[in-house]
Amino acid sequence: MTFGDLDGAALPTPEGGTGGYRPAAGRTAYADVRTIGDPADPEARRVDTVTVAASAAHRGRSSTAARLGAGRRVLVWEPVTTWWQPTRAAADRAIGLSR
Repeated sequence: MTFGDLDGAALPTPEGGTGGYRPAAGRTAYADVRTIGDPADPEARRVDTVTVAASAAHRGRSSTAARLGAGRRVLVWEPVTTWWQPTRAAADRAIGLSR
């Protein structure tokens, strides 16, 4: 996952994990992303697009901030993403949103 023209990709969690999840035909894979905790943070960077790819070897597909429901810009500060997971709940647990 990359954010606009910022340097590098979101950092995966858990560190040292694997992105080798391969869903069966017709199935879905899930990942969570954390962009920023405080929207009023004056150091937040702002991007117009977010790009998601199945792996770092692929170009991925970009979506605008508006299409993602974020308004005109996505606020970013230390972006973190999970590895692909089989369920939404597993992605939430991997990023620390639930137990």
